[in-house]
Amino acid sequence: MTTLSEFVYFPEDENWSTWITRVIAMTNFGGADFGEIHRIVKGLKAGDYEGWHNRWRNMAEYVEGLARKAEKDNHNVTARKSYLRAFTYYRMSQHWVKQHSISLQMYDKMLDCYSRWAVLSIPKVERLEIPFEGTTLSGWLLPPKTKRAEKSPILFYCSPEAGACEGTIFTGPLEASERGIASVIVDCPGQGGTLRYKKVLGRPDYEKPFGAIVDYLETRSDVDAKRLGVFGSDMGGYFAVRAAAFDSRVKALGNITACYDVYEDLYSPDKETHREGLHAYLGTTDPGEVKRKLALYTLKGIAEKISCPLFVMHAEETVVYPVEPAYRLYREARGPKELHIVNSGHTIMDRRMEAISLAMDWIADRLFSV
Repeated sequence: MTTLSEFVYFPEDENWSTWITRVIAMTNFGGADFGEIHRIVKGLKAGDYEGWHNRWRNMAEYVEGLARKAEKDNHNVTARKSYLRAFTYYRMSQHWVKQHSISLQMYDKMLDCYSRWAVLSIPKVERLEIPFEGTTLSGWLLPPKTKRAEKSPILFYCSPEAGACEGTIFTGPLEASERGIASVIVDCPGQGGTLRYKKVLGRPDYEKPFGAIVDYLETRSDVDAKRLGVFGSDMGGYFAVRAAAFDSRVKALGNITACYDVYEDLYSPDKETHREGLHAYLGTTDPGEVKRKLALYTLKGIAEKISCPLFVMHAEETVVYPVEPAYRLYREARGPKELHIVNSGHTIMDRRMEAISLAMDWIADRLFSV
């Protein structure tokens, strides 16, 4: 039996250990620096939530200062890299903050650093505003770094419950861009800025906002919506399956950590990791109302509609997330499929580069062969 990792900072707290493993994995993509992480968490005691916030915030402000000075001095490579790390640290500082004003302030700072990173990226990462049911859904298009076709295939990476789409770039999009694929990430209802700024709660029919996004992509001359792949992790994995099940324009589907039944897999009484995010996504903390709403979030009768190629990767054993959803999804999908059960902890963070490379090679092979 495996554990989260042989290398943990907080062995006495599984949730804290998971998050530190996750942010260490972001160093693979320039989203963090190990030395900065170590300076943040050294001596920090599990359960010291105020200390957690203050340390991540202080490092975020320090690294943002490095970025702004570098940008002023026209050292744009240093500025770009520093803004991306500051984004991650502001994002981490929001965990377990109960004061809404502080949480929103950190979210604003996080988004500002991300926006500066996007402007300085080569090629430039483009801000998107996609019309949907009387509002707009904010997101980003990451162009391919290597142009392999006049119109680039597209990877749409689904965010999890309440999560900001910006954080998903470390789960595939940055590697997809290296392989000639454009990536699109969007805050759908209940997620990121759509939730925080526009107060639009989550909804079970994810295929509706997804369809509007694909409709928009079909109007662009630089991407090929006929070569569209969808990926997701955790509840984002659930959304990805739903998108592919109800929209035939999806040509390949992937899960890095599958989710079959949101209540059973993410919320049930012995689960805690996703609970706060689901409360925000649904707009309620009442256990009965949560259970009633989440009854609609299951792939029963939906997974069997999947006929496009399917890739499922899941950790063999994890203290915060079961492996059974991966087997259920794989068993019920009807099209070509492959299942990878990896000897690793939650979302395969302690083998992240290996996992993401395998997943993005798979999606590139599928989309360039359409």
